[in-house]
Amino acid sequence: MILTEKPDVAKHVAEFFGIEQKLKGAYRLKNGDWVTYNVGHLLDLGTPEDYMSEAQKAARGFAQLPILPKPFRHFPDPEKLEQLKTVVKLLKEADIIVNAGDIDREGQWIADEVIAYAGIDPAGATKPVERVLIRANNDASLRTAFDPSNRRKNGEAEFVHRRTAGQARSEADWLVGMNGSRGVRSRIAARLDTTLSVGRVQTPTLGLVVQRELDIQNFKSLTYYVPEVVLLNGRVLTWSSHVEGASMQGIDAEGRIIDLRVAEAIVARINAGQIGQVTAFTAIEREQAPPLPFNLAKLQSEMSARCAMSAKETSAATQSLYQTRKMVSYVGTDCQYLPSSMHTEASQVLKGLSASYLKLASGANPKIRYACWNDAKVSAHHAIIPTGEQAQGLSNYERKVFDAIARRYMAQFYPKHVFLDSRLEAQYGEDLFKSSWKTTQVLGWKAVDAPVDEDHSEAADMENKMAMRMRHP
Repeated sequence: MILTEKPDVAKHVAEFFGIEQKLKGAYRLKNGDWVTYNVGHLLDLGTPEDYMSEAQKAARGFAQLPILPKPFRHFPDPEKLEQLKTVVKLLKEADIIVNAGDIDREGQWIADEVIAYAGIDPAGATKPVERVLIRANNDASLRTAFDPSNRRKNGEAEFVHRRTAGQARSEADWLVGMNGSRGVRSRIAARLDTTLSVGRVQTPTLGLVVQRELDIQNFKSLTYYVPEVVLLNGRVLTWSSHVEGASMQGIDAEGRIIDLRVAEAIVARINAGQIGQVTAFTAIEREQAPPLPFNLAKLQSEMSARCAMSAKETSAATQSLYQTRKMVSYVGTDCQYLPSSMHTEASQVLKGLSASYLKLASGANPKIRYACWNDAKVSAHHAIIPTGEQAQGLSNYERKVFDAIARRYMAQFYPKHVFLDSRLEAQYGEDLFKSSWKTTQVLGWKAVDAPVDEDHSEAADMENKMAMRMRHP
């Protein structure tokens, strides 16, 4: 019996092996095997009242706390009870159980939790329990996942550790949420119109948001002035500082000119004919490898900068590309690296992409190998990449997200971007001016992908910055 975490994954797996009969909550395959699924957690840890002593139940407010289950118990989710009965029945009847759940700690825990609830040891002491790692729902990925040489034991230390981590997170969430929420409510001497909740993750995250909002509200703008020299060729030199030993009057602690008279005096001296002297010039040829493939957080950041998509919109579109369209690999990843073994699949993936990116995919060289192919840095999931599958009827968001993922992947098979990194410094009296610029020598991977936030340089606050320009040879 094959157990997946989500109904749509079960459907893809069943279709891959061949469906004999579709039943409520399960599929019977042509070879006699079964495929069924959890719907997230079919079990929960219950309510505080399930663990409280009679004395705690009689108490009120803070006197009830702390509530510390020893041990935690697992209760059927009333809304998913029918599916739980189906899963437990098939687990008990199966000769071999195949855990095909999501491959992160939560996916491991969701599967192992229900296997244990059925009275079966998830590590395989009761009956054989295998583990397959599904990274995408397309046929090629499923064929790889279910290949006998890739099947593993669910009791291997790696999977036991993931299960333990998932269980610890689940119990920690309960302990902090239940005790924290009740504790805070009992200490607030006012009737609340809405429920007040405390969470292991949500509360510190909310604290960060609130602190940032307070920083914004309490921000005090400061006007400062930046003289600029525009050379005859259009190159702009920006004031950077006074020379060492010069007066710092009108300059704040961060080295900015905050006195308009100081800035005007610099402008006046240069306009009056003060000669500038080049004090340094460098032009260094540099190479730049493509950015690493996306994880979900990086993809959300990129789509926000590129298309003004929210994190939720990006996540939903990517999830659809994975679950329904089968066009990208597993979504819920924080990893930006790829297993070395997947490098051999590059030609096939690029061939699939050529249906939509004929010129770009044809120009890629699958023999190129950058630092993204690194087994040591691959966690439970690898980076989000295209599978090579193509689907029709994509939504606008799906199309934009897939374009970003596909281009980032193809960039891994293009030459390095080569550019000339030039820096010019000049001194006008007691004032130093600087300029830097890049000149492309070889476009390389940038012919495919152009990240919006590549340089990660903080933009100047133009609302508070007063540029004062002078033209000078």
